[in-house]
Amino acid sequence: MRILLPLLFFLCFLSTIGQDLSLYNQFNGHYDYTAVGNTMNLAENETNIPGQPCTILTQSSADLNLLSTQSLIAAYLYWAGSGSGDFEVKLNNQIIQSQRTFQFNITPVFSYFGAFADVTNIVANTGNGQYTFSDFDLTQQINTGYCSGRVNFGGWSIIIVYEDQSLPLNQVNIYDGFQGVPNSNSSFIQINLSNLNVIDNQGAKIGFLAWEGDKGLALNETLRINGNIISNPPLNPPTNAFNGTNSFTGDSNFYNMDLDVYNIQNNINIGDDSALIELTSSSDIIVINNVVTVLNSELPEPSPEITNISGECNSREIEVDYTIYNTNATDFLPANTLISFFADGQLVDQTATMNDIPIGDSESNQITLQIPATIPDNFTLSMSVNIDANGDPILTEIDPTNNFDDLSVQLLDLEIASPLQDLEVCDDLSNDGFAKFDLSINESLAIGNQSNVSVTFYQEQNDAEFDLDPITNPENYQNSTVPEIIWLKLSSTIDPDCYLLESFKLDIFYTPVAVNPPDIELCNENPEELNASFNLTDNSSIIQDNQPNTQLRFFTTENDALNNQNSISFVSNYQNNTSPETIFVRLENENHPECFTITDFQILVNDVDILEIEGLLNCDEGFNSAYFNLSEIEENLNLNSSEEIIGYYTSLQDAFVDENSINNPSNFKNESDPQQIFIRIDNLTSDKCYRVISFPVSVENCPPFIPEGFSPNGDGVNDTFEISGLYDIFENFNLKIYSRYGNLIYEANNNIPAWDGTSNKGIGNQGKPLPTGTYYYILDLNDPNYKIYKSWVYLQR
Repeated sequence: MRILLPLLFFLCFLSTIGQDLSLYNQFNGHYDYTAVGNTMNLAENETNIPGQPCTILTQSSADLNLLSTQSLIAAYLYWAGSGSGDFEVKLNNQIIQSQRTFQFNITPVFSYFGAFADVTNIVANTGNGQYTFSDFDLTQQINTGYCSGRVNFGGWSIIIVYEDQSLPLNQVNIYDGFQGVPNSNSSFIQINLSNLNVIDNQGAKIGFLAWEGDKGLALNETLRINGNIISNPPLNPPTNAFNGTNSFTGDSNFYNMDLDVYNIQNNINIGDDSALIELTSSSDIIVINNVVTVLNSELPEPSPEITNISGECNSREIEVDYTIYNTNATDFLPANTLISFFADGQLVDQTATMNDIPIGDSESNQITLQIPATIPDNFTLSMSVNIDANGDPILTEIDPTNNFDDLSVQLLDLEIASPLQDLEVCDDLSNDGFAKFDLSINESLAIGNQSNVSVTFYQEQNDAEFDLDPITNPENYQNSTVPEIIWLKLSSTIDPDCYLLESFKLDIFYTPVAVNPPDIELCNENPEELNASFNLTDNSSIIQDNQPNTQLRFFTTENDALNNQNSISFVSNYQNNTSPETIFVRLENENHPECFTITDFQILVNDVDILEIEGLLNCDEGFNSAYFNLSEIEENLNLNSSEEIIGYYTSLQDAFVDENSINNPSNFKNESDPQQIFIRIDNLTSDKCYRVISFPVSVENCPPFIPEGFSPNGDGVNDTFEISGLYDIFENFNLKIYSRYGNLIYEANNNIPAWDGTSNKGIGNQGKPLPTGTYYYILDLNDPNYKIYKSWVYLQR
C-alpha cells in the first residue's frame, strides 16, 4: 500500500490504539498446526484508483485437508476488517457470534476491528472439505474513505491444532491480539517465548495472521527469530514479510492478508529455554492478529489437586488425599519432585512424588498434617508441586502458574479460647444473697474466633453431658445458691458429638451501706482565701455504722468516688477548695472493694466577725514607741456574760489560730506606730464562730519638761541639764546655751548628751567648767506643732 495520505495520517499511526499480542493458549504433546482462510478483497489496495468504485466480497471459501493420522484438537476462527465491526457471521451456514473482539484505531476516522470464536465443534463435526465464511458485509464501511485512502481490508482464517502420534513432542503456542506493527525504523513488536526446553530443532516453525499487507510496499518488513531475519522465498522475501500471501496454499493473491508459516529450525538451538520474536515495518500499516509457534520441547507439566480432607474431633491432625498430575506435558515428571503443604500461607509439611509420572498420567497419595495452634480452625489448606521456598519452579516445566491447589478446611478442634471468668457481683442494698448474672460473657470467651460452634449452660455436669434442662435465659440468670457452679458446653455444629465442658463460679458479695453524715463547719482561719483545715474522719464512725470489714475513702468529685481514683490523701488535715465544698465518701467492702456505696457531706468555713474600734494613744517614749496597758480597752468592748477574751495578738492570723498571743498585755510596748492589736473573743455557750475586735495603739510627741536649774557637782543628782521627753523623741531638735553676755557657750542635738555645765563652744573655752550663774537657752524642736522654747536656767556649783 503506497502512503498517499497526508502527514497527519502518518503521525497519528504512531499513537494507534490496539491490543498487544499475548499468549492465548498452549498445547503440549504430539501436536502441530495448520491454517485455512481467505481474503474478501478482490485486489490489492495499491491497485485501487481514487475516484473509481471499490468492491469487497461478503463471503469466501477455503479447503481443509487433514491427514488420517491427524486428529483435531482445537479450531479457532479469526476474522477482521475495516470499520467498527461485523460480529455476527456464518461458517458453513452456521451462525457464529464473536466470543472476543479486538479494535485498532489509526485515526478517529480510520479504524479496524477483529473477532474470535472457538469453532472446534463445527470443524470436528464437518471434518475435511470446503469451509465457507459468509454474511460478512463491509461494503458500506470501505466506501467511507478506506478505498480512497487505500487502507481497506477484510478476511478470515481458522487456526487448527491437531495431534499426530508420528510427531515429536512439541509445544504449540497461540498468541493473539490486534497489534499494529509500528511503521518506523526504530520500533517493532517483540514476543518473548519462555519455559522452553528445546531438545530438537527439527520441524520448528512460526506462523502469523496479519492484515492490510501489500506486495507493493516492502520497506523493512521483517520477521526475526533471536535477532535473525527469516524468510520463505520466493513467496516471502526477507524484507517483504507482509506481501499478501498464504504459505499453506502457496497463494500469492491473498490480497491485504498474510497467512504465513516459516521453518525456523536454523534459528533456534537445542537446549534453548527461551526465544525472541520480532516483527518490523517501516512503511506499510500492518496489524498482527495472531502468532503461532511450534517448538520441539520436552518438559513436564505438574499440577496438584487436593481430593479429600478428613480429621478427628478435638484434634489438629488431618489426613489429606491428593493427586499430582502430569497432564499436557511433553516429558515425564521425575520422582522426588517436591510437594509442599500450607495452612493460611504457613508451611506445614513437605513430601515428594514417589515415582516417575508419565505424560498424561498422575500419582495419588495421602499425608497426615499437624496444623499449628496459631492457625485458626477455619483456614485455607493449599499445596504446591515443584515450587521452591522463593516461589520459583525447581524443575523447568511448561507452565508454572498451575502448580497450586487449595481447599477450605474446618477443623473439629474445639478449645475454650480464653479462660472462663468466675462471675462475681455485689449484692444490692438489701444484701439478700440473690442477683442477676449475664452468663453469655463466658460464651464469647469460650468461642473466641472459632466458627461452627455453639454454647449452652447447665446447672449440673450430668445435665451438660446429656443435654438435659439447659438454662434458657443465660443473659438474665438468677442464682439459686451462693456460691453456685455453672457448666458451659462448647459443641461443634458440624458434629454435635464433638464438645467440651468447662465450669465457672457465681458469687455474691456484701455491699456496705453508707449512712448519711452531718456537715462539718469551721471558722475562717484564713480570711484571704476562706479556707480551713478539716478532719474529714470526724464523720467516719457515723458513715460506717459499725459495719465490719469496711473501709472509707474520701473524694472531691462523685466521678472519682465511683471510679475509685484520686482519693484525698490527708483526710485528717484537708484544706478545702471552696466553701461550701461537697466531700464524697466511698464505703467499700474491704475484701471486695468493687462492692461499695457512696454518700456525701459538706464542709463549710464560716466567716468570723471582725470589728475595729478606737484605740489607745500614749506619749512617745523614744523612737515612736511607748508602753501600753491593753486591758484598758476592755471597758469599750461591751462583752456579754457568755463571752470571754481568749487573748491579745499582733496579727489577725494569730488571732484566728490562737497562736503567739501577747504575754503581758498590761505592759505592751508597741513595735510600730501605729500598730494594730487584735482581740479574740469566744462565745462559751454557742457554736457560733468567735469574733475578733481590732484597735490601734499609737504614740504622739508630748511637750518636753525643761528644768529651771541643775547642779553639776558629781553627786549623781541633777548633774546635767536633762530635758524630759526630748531625746529620741524630737530627734531633730537643736539646743543653744548662751552666757549672760550673749556668748554661745554650748550647742547640742539628739546625738550630743545633756549639758553637764561645761562649754563646747568658744575659742579656748571648750571643755571648761562654767561658773555658777544664770544662762540663757534657745530650744528649737523642729516640730511644726511646737514653738521655739527660750528661757533661763540656773547652774549651781
